[in-house]
Amino acid sequence: IREVVLADGSVVFLNTDTRIQVRFTQASREIALLCGEALFDVAKNRQRPFIVSAGDTRVRAVGTAFTVSMLPKRPIEVLVKEGVVELQRPSLPEDVPVRASANIKALAPLDAPIVTMEMPEVRLDRNLAWQRGQIAFDNQTLEDAATEFARYSEVRVVVDPAISGRTITGLFAANDPVAFAKAAAWVLK
Repeated sequence: IREVVLADGSVVFLNTDTRIQVRFTQASREIALLCGEALFDVAKNRQRPFIVSAGDTRVRAVGTAFTVSMLPKRPIEVLVKEGVVELQRPSLPEDVPVRASANIKALAPLDAPIVTMEMPEVRLDRNLAWQRGQIAFDNQTLEDAATEFARYSEVRVVVDPAISGRTITGLFAANDPVAFAKAAAWVLK
């Protein structure tokens, strides 16, 4: 997890296994999220829009804080922490841009319309636990939890297929998959 201060004063927090490309011009500030997940705390500048591209989705902000994630086998996800962003797909000109404000989660599945849903502040905070070196699960399958831990550690959690669909809720240290596995085994006895 790394914090990067950009030339315009915006701050980007990069989650594990995240890559971005930055291109600033006099007319715009453009970031390409190549993979992973990042939180953008955008410096206000109405004359130079701040645009994050992830796959076929563009997220435009003027001054706000939001995350964009592009993870394997998942739709592009945007969580708006504060302010307003606009999502659109230039490859689908018939799609109307979607606006999302604070405490909104937007999902942009491949070849499907962008959808938004309210996200209570406590759930938003849980989704941003990675900034504090933690992983939060809320009724997620053990298989999904093991996959998430694989992003943070070379130690792999192997889940017995017989229980891979069982769910878990909790907050865990991202760098300690062994403690997670022990806690899950104890709870699922």
